Amino acid sequence: MDKRFDDALRRALAPNDEVNQRLKQKILHCVEEQGTMAEKQKMKLSVAAMAAVFLLCVSSVTVYGAWKYMSSSDIAGRVQDRKLAEAFRSEHAQNINEAQCYGEYRVTLLGIISGELLSEYPHYHADGSIDADRTYAVVAIENTDGTPMPDTSEESYGELEFFASPLICGYNPALVNIANMSGNFTDITEEGILYRLLECDSVEIFADHDLYLCVSDGMFYNTEAYLYDELTGKISRNEEYEGLNALFSLPMDPSGANPEAAAEYMAGLGTEPDILTEKLYVELEGTFEVEASEGNEKGAAAAEYALQFVGNPYVWGEDSLTEGTDSSGFTMSVYGYLGISLPHSASGQRESGTEVDALENAKPGDLVFYETPSHVAIYIGDDMVVHAMPKTGICISEVDFDTIAEIRRMEPE
Repeated sequence: MDKRFDDALRRALAPNDEVNQRLKQKILHCVEEQGTMAEKQKMKLSVAAMAAVFLLCVSSVTVYGAWKYMSSSDIAGRVQDRKLAEAFRSEHAQNINEAQCYGEYRVTLLGIISGELLSEYPHYHADGSIDADRTYAVVAIENTDGTPMPDTSEESYGELEFFASPLICGYNPALVNIANMSGNFTDITEEGILYRLLECDSVEIFADHDLYLCVSDGMFYNTEAYLYDELTGKISRNEEYEGLNALFSLPMDPSGANPEAAAEYMAGLGTEPDILTEKLYVELEGTFEVEASEGNEKGAAAAEYALQFVGNPYVWGEDSLTEGTDSSGFTMSVYGYLGISLPHSASGQRESGTEVDALENAKPGDLVFYETPSHVAIYIGDDMVVHAMPKTGICISEVDFDTIAEIRRMEPE
């Protein structure tokens, strides 16, 4: 198509409720008369409107969205991220183009993609390691009255406040959202529409949960705009809220879920920072020593050996004590060094060794499993453990930083 035709078609499909209504009537007429339309040649439509009717008759409403908005790939390209633009064009991306109107705004979720190293601009942890697995989404926000949104360079742009974030069924959205999932966003304005490219830690590992994407007014998660059912974990719109509170269901393939990774991730978020942070991050005093007792020499050696790697990074699915490991990879590698073979899964390790009946009977080297599924740590004595935590890496914590499910000893008494 040449540029003049393209421009004419865009004008015919302009986001105007009155025009949309006329187009709907013409579409209906087109469907009724399609058998004789070629013969009669009596439909008095402009060339642009004819093209619009043809496209809408033979295609879905998604085509309308495709003409009206820039694509997710286009937006990634506009922020100079060619790698992400290519990812949004791949078969792994979900092109959604779903619109919702609430308050004074129309919000369209254009697309979403999750995966490893999708962007030219990776996110880094505080220790300098790359946060490889990320989720990216693009939304378009516009005024329902057709008033153009301000350009991001204009002063009035600073007066706009929108909060957009993935949300996870089963987790309180006030505590688990883009703000504490290493999230950020970039806004651009094109032809009066504000586009937001947002990113955060991957939500694909939670694909066995219902997943949502919210877009609301305000800078932070709005507890008045949405309802959270603590019994079912469901998140829904507050129908009585008068502002913007769009809520989209995210189409994720459940086969991409990884419950073990999801459990470890949540364990590392620290949703109760006043209590949890204090217990999670402990520094040993200079006088601390792992105490070995008769019959537990190998357990004490495991605890002593494990402490050498405090400060090294966490990497899901890996087992390197220096380059990166997850919690079960950490315990597997520590005990592997001492000649004791363990599987690379916390659930598998819970079937190894012998059970310790109570914390007061724990000895250095015992494996401590937590109620948050699939997390394991090594007891070092004095009510402390060493373990690999998401975001934090290998660290020392108080043993009761989370509810203890079981303690097991990896060698007989």
